[in-house]
Amino acid sequence: MITDRQIKGAISKAEAGQRRIVLRDSGERGAGRLVLIVRKLKARIVSEWYAIFFRDEKRRLTKIGTYPTLSLLDARTRFRDEYAPVIRAGGQPSNPYARLQHKKAHLTVKGLFQAYVQHLRESGKGCWRAVERLLLERKDNAAEAIGANLAARSIEPATIVAYLASIHSRGRKGMAHNIRAYLRSAFAFGIKSENSYTREAGDGRWGLKFNPVAAIPTDTDALRVGNRHLSPLEFRLFWEWLLENEDRWFIGPSLRVIMVTGQRVQEILKLKDTDYDRKERMISWAKTKNGRPHSIPLPEVAVPILDNIVPSPSGWLFPHRFDKTRHAISTTPNKLCQLYAEETGASRFTPRDLRRTWKTLAGRAGLSKEIRDRLQNHIKSNDVSTRHYDRYDYLPERREAMARWDIFVLQILSGKLDSLGTERSSRVAAA
Repeated sequence: MITDRQIKGAISKAEAGQRRIVLRDSGERGAGRLVLIVRKLKARIVSEWYAIFFRDEKRRLTKIGTYPTLSLLDARTRFRDEYAPVIRAGGQPSNPYARLQHKKAHLTVKGLFQAYVQHLRESGKGCWRAVERLLLERKDNAAEAIGANLAARSIEPATIVAYLASIHSRGRKGMAHNIRAYLRSAFAFGIKSENSYTREAGDGRWGLKFNPVAAIPTDTDALRVGNRHLSPLEFRLFWEWLLENEDRWFIGPSLRVIMVTGQRVQEILKLKDTDYDRKERMISWAKTKNGRPHSIPLPEVAVPILDNIVPSPSGWLFPHRFDKTRHAISTTPNKLCQLYAEETGASRFTPRDLRRTWKTLAGRAGLSKEIRDRLQNHIKSNDVSTRHYDRYDYLPERREAMARWDIFVLQILSGKLDSLGTERSSRVAAA
């Protein structure tokens, strides 16, 4: 008879390198046997319960469940009550896993992930490429690790946990955290899209009864709030380095626009020539990360940057280096920030830290938090006033704020604020 100690020993052997271990329960002749098959796959250990029996002198297996989601006691009970009587009677025991695996390819894990990525892309979500790479394209992509050709509804929490644990054990806490979030969203998409009464029935009928990632807790150690922001001196030195190296890196102007506008990296990179109103000196987006349109008046220092850019034939202000029909990818500015730190010995920062820098320095320039939130598209729309009544665009207030910020930026770039430390107040700057 199988024991818990034997199961733990089999898993240890698999972790040590043994590829396949089979444990069998005893039972009466003709009623089949309960077996546990422990296998070492590329990225995880899989332990699965099966009912084994013979038909036409051939051995057959029917999957019952996965250990430890299905415990030894529960597996024995299910085998005794649901499988053994059918085997004894000469019938074919029910196997929902096998039935699902022979359904159309779009009902598989890979099909679910592809549909989710397509949904993100059609919804205008800038993260779709990152999601696609992690779930479908990387050599160690989630679909292959979990089982790309398995039915989406057959995936259990234990399989996801094993995959995430293999990433976490390599010290990639942030990556494991992000993949967990993407997986949870993908399965949630499958459930919601299938049950939406506003959506016409289509191929996306995965039969998901629950989200296998929902029960997996978030790693709180991976939730780190960033604190890095540039001081006025750091701001000036990086700006000057970008100007000196503009011929080396085509993406440099985008970073300078981010520095003086505080906008999201992806949204600056997605700007087209038609999004820039030269007469009004404004840039606008029909749809942003939060699903709402957004526009900002430009500070004077940003105008010559955009005026000197020659758009690609497709209209992109910041096109992809090799494919001019696409905008630049979000990792390109990050590489330039890394290069700056390597060449100058400066403390490392990312393009997102430049957005935090704008928020911080604009506060020192005297801009209120409310107007900074409006300029950075951070205003919440879930309060009654904003959602239902307030249709004022605050454009005069935003123009006034940007003009005030423009004066402050010129002070920074002239070196007048080099001595302003990271903790000193705006009152010191004004003085």
